[in-house]
This record gives sequence, structure tokens and C-alpha cells, in this order.
Amino acid sequence: MLSVAKLQNKNPKNIFGFILLLVKSRIIVYGFAIASLGTYFIANGFQVPDVFIILKITASTYLLALATYLYNDLTDLKVDSVNNTDTSYSSKKAEYKRILYATTMFFVIGVILAFSINPMVGLASLAFCGLAIAYSHPFTHLKNIFVIKTVVTALGGFIASMMGAFAAENISSLVLASSVIVFLFYFVNGPLNDIRDVKGDKSGGRRTIPIVIGVQNSFYLVNAIIFSVMSILVISFLLFNVHALGLTAGLLITGYLLVKIKKLSRNHMDKLLMNKTRTLVRNSMFAVQISLCFGFLITNI
Repeated sequence: MLSVAKLQNKNPKNIFGFILLLVKSRIIVYGFAIASLGTYFIANGFQVPDVFIILKITASTYLLALATYLYNDLTDLKVDSVNNTDTSYSSKKAEYKRILYATTMFFVIGVILAFSINPMVGLASLAFCGLAIAYSHPFTHLKNIFVIKTVVTALGGFIASMMGAFAAENISSLVLASSVIVFLFYFVNGPLNDIRDVKGDKSGGRRTIPIVIGVQNSFYLVNAIIFSVMSILVISFLLFNVHALGLTAGLLITGYLLVKIKKLSRNHMDKLLMNKTRTLVRNSMFAVQISLCFGFLITNI
């Protein structure tokens, strides 16, 4: 994954090449797009999906998430520039505005696409933008507040998921369950990311979940959250007309994730394994959404 600082050093002159590098710098934001897409399919039920809405909701949530992460990188870069007297930062400052303009463009296009679907999706996109700015802006800097940073990231996933529901114009109990599951999966990735960075966070005086409660207790917390997802799957089976096959698929996915988390807990200093596990968490989120959709469709055939 490219950082914005490394991206700046490449200094691509072609605008399309520059945008491609921005996309590559934060490829992980696809999770927000698949969250909205998964909930859209659940909310859409038996209706034939509208291809244009699918394209717009996917592009909107992806661009908003990309802009969010780039804006976060830019605020970090600005602080680093102030704190570092190295003249090499002058070249980074020269590219700062260029990246900022692109980030603003991603925010604007994402919001326009959202409003082109319907007003509710548009308003949800504005809430997403507000949360993104509050997370990184030096005045609020929610990302430096213990636990709040993880909650805000997970809430961003919840809003992206609800944008998919609003796009389908159907808010049901199962849709809300899907969005809560997205929230929980993103909450899982928060402590995992902090465990990976615990050494640097300690030296920087930051208070993260693993630093405050310990690494092992953080893994216990992650496991508890995954069990909460399993509980929602069971509730969906009992109350929301999800077929037993959908429940079984969801439990198998989360059970497999628990096995991988356990393996990671014994090798949490392995950064490659950590990155693979965090990717698995994002993909498992979409897989669980598919299992809910599949279970609902079978029940109602």
C-alpha cells in the first residue's frame, strides 16, 4: 500500500496516472463499497437490481471512503511537515494542494452520485463526509481519542451500509441487522490495526485499545465482537425469516474467522499475517451479508 508521502515523491504528471496512484494508495477502502452493495442486495429483496443504481452507490461509497482516507493522510502529513525541518518536505508541500484538490473532488463526486440516487442517500453521504472531517480535522481530531476513533470508523461502515438500504428504498429489520454487522466487523479491524502499530503508538504517547487493555485482552475483545455477529445471525434466523442454510453459511464464515484470529493472536507481530487477517475480516463482512441475503431469498421462494 502506498502512502501519500511516497505517492508525492513519484509526482506523476499525467492526471489519470496521478488519480490511479491515489486509488492505489488506499486500496483498502473497497470495504465500504462492498458494505453498501451487500446491504443494497438484502434490501432489494426480490426486485430486479437496477444496474445504474448499483454502479452509482458503489462508486459513491468508494469515492467517499477514498477521500476520507486521503484527507486523513493529508492531515498527518501536514503535522509531520510542521514538526520536521528537513528540506525534503518542501517537495511534499508542493504536492499537498494537488492531492487536496483531488481529495475534494472525490468528496464532491461521491456526494453528487449519492444525491442522484435519492435524497436519503445524499443526506447519508453528507453525514459520512461530516464524520470523515471530524475524524481527521486538527480542531476535532477524533482519531486521537481513545475508543472514539474505532467507534467513528465503524460508524462510517454503518452509514455506508445504510446508504445501500436507502438506495433500495427499503429499511427492514434484516437491513438494520446487516448494517450492525458491518459496524461490528469494522470495529474488529480497529483493534487489529492498533495491535499492528502498538510499538509506534507507545513511543508516540497514543492511547489505543491494545495499549490500554493489553494485546491479549484486545484479542478477547475481537473474539467477543465476532460472537456478537454470530448472535445476530441466530436472531436473524429466529425472527427475520432467514433460512437455516443462510444461518449455517454465516456461522461457518465467522467460525473460520475465529480460527484465523486465534492463529494471529499467537503471531501478532507478523505484519504480513496481520494484513492478511484484516483483509479476511473485510471479505468476511461481505460474505456474511451474502449469506443473509441467500437465507432470506430461500425462505421466501
